[in-house]
Amino acid sequence: MYLSKTFFVLHLLTALGSAVPHSKRTVTSGIQLYAYGTNISGLPLYYGNSDGLVYIANNPPSTYSNLTWTVDSTGSLPWNATISNSSQVGTFYIVNDNSTYASAGFNSQNSTTNVTGTTTSGFALFGGQVVFIDDSIYEAQFWAQTTVTADVWSLKWNAEGTSQENSTPVVIKKTAPASSSSAGSQ
Repeated sequence: MYLSKTFFVLHLLTALGSAVPHSKRTVTSGIQLYAYGTNISGLPLYYGNSDGLVYIANNPPSTYSNLTWTVDSTGSLPWNATISNSSQVGTFYIVNDNSTYASAGFNSQNSTTNVTGTTTSGFALFGGQVVFIDDSIYEAQFWAQTTVTADVWSLKWNAEGTSQENSTPVVIKKTAPASSSSAGSQ
């Protein structure tokens, strides 16, 4: 009898020990991101091969590459991306100074000429939408500014959220558009 009670207690302790909650996986690879806004209905984000900046495009020029993202859902780790040929382009950044309206891009791991004053962590997915967490405040101040190329926009971070010339606010999501026929129209 004593042996069976001891066995029961040991079995119970083993079962309880294995029931300890495990932390959820926070880093996900192979994500694609899309922009939504006025006249931008689920267009993908691209990497500018010559300048390391992020663009939104319907039919991108050959100087842009498709991006596949590795994202941390908690905001504690930087976000990285690779392009079509599996080359890593670097760490995603924004410039989050008080009144800054600046391009979003990538700090290359192989470069000594990275943009100064950049923020490379604090990005998270909130309901599938990309947000920046600043002192526990969730911000989504991404804007699309027209370029000289038709149907191509430069992705910007608008720290104050004020109206900018030739620009429109956009939401960046991991959700692809419902169909490719809806891209570029709204």
